[in-house]
Amino acid sequence: MPPSRAEPNEGPPLKITTRTGLAIALLLIFLEHRHATCLMSNSVDNWMNGNDITCGGIPGLSKEKRELCYINPDATMAAVKGLQMAISECQYQFTWHRWNCSSITLRNRLQQNSVLLQRGYRETAFAYAISAAGVAHNVARACSMGRLISCSCDPSSYKGKIPASARGVQWKWGGCSHNLDYGIEFSKQFLDPREEVGDIQSTVILHNNQAGRLAVASNMQVRCKCHGMSGSCELKTCWKVTPDFRVVGKTLKNRFRNAVLVTQNNIKGDVIPNKIRGQRRRRPDRQKKKHRGNLDRKKKPRNLAKQLFYYQKSPNFCERDPEIDVAGTTGRRCNKTSTGGDGCSSLCCGRGYNVVRQRRTERCMCKFHWCCVVHCHNCTVEEWITVCK
Repeated sequence: MPPSRAEPNEGPPLKITTRTGLAIALLLIFLEHRHATCLMSNSVDNWMNGNDITCGGIPGLSKEKRELCYINPDATMAAVKGLQMAISECQYQFTWHRWNCSSITLRNRLQQNSVLLQRGYRETAFAYAISAAGVAHNVARACSMGRLISCSCDPSSYKGKIPASARGVQWKWGGCSHNLDYGIEFSKQFLDPREEVGDIQSTVILHNNQAGRLAVASNMQVRCKCHGMSGSCELKTCWKVTPDFRVVGKTLKNRFRNAVLVTQNNIKGDVIPNKIRGQRRRRPDRQKKKHRGNLDRKKKPRNLAKQLFYYQKSPNFCERDPEIDVAGTTGRRCNKTSTGGDGCSSLCCGRGYNVVRQRRTERCMCKFHWCCVVHCHNCTVEEWITVCK
């Protein structure tokens, strides 16, 4: 019988010919392709969990998105996770609004079959902007974390303004900046309409998508790290990172409140502002007296590239209407003592509210046991809440 373990000097040396090496390389490429395409799933939820299905099985992907998925399966996964993050942020920002983003789900955002996504409301503008921002944000971070084959850290060499955190010490750009340029470009490929239709809907969608990406770019942050002996800070290395996505959500929420109503010029075929708050022309005989220090002060015009555009008046979202994808506010929880958007008078649209008893189960009486387990009990909590009629 042959020995169980060959000695180092036993047997002839292994010769790898050019043909053998080529076969091994092709086999490795095939296995890598199988591994990449197996990142996909036949349903959005399963795909998010990383089950082994190909790109062709993802529901809602258009032909262009499916081709993009075959080329960059890892970036497509990061893009869809960015969409999920955007939808969660949308629901957070509109928790106490009559429209609470419940009509926007991952499936219908991929398919764009929600009626609201086919309208020109303020809410539609926010949905498109936050989606484009989420894709750019998550792909940019995935690049810097080494999760994507097609990109890495931002290769740009930043020049100009000194970061506030590096003033007074010697510093240089370094580290691994988040690759926002790649994130923005992939967001365009993944979400922007490919057809050059030129109508008001396509033009506004493209604008709001870009406004969402600009909300990420305008909030980029600088991080620095100290270098030196014994904890000194003789030199700082600084790099750029994408902001916390909550910051992006707040930025777009403010722009939602001040969205610009636009119309389409039928002659030129481009979108023009119909009414811009804060830029009305004043009549000479109606100018108000100002303090002397404000005589030369001029109000800075808004940067329209960063604003959200809409071209249709929104419904009140009070009553359920499946035809326009409105769930209504019946059954929504409200605060009877509040005068804000979460108050019953506003959220219930004058229909009144009911006081109901709610039971919920939560973890309680948790104890830590060495090492390292936490044991908890399940406690039932009862409370009275108010819900819209």
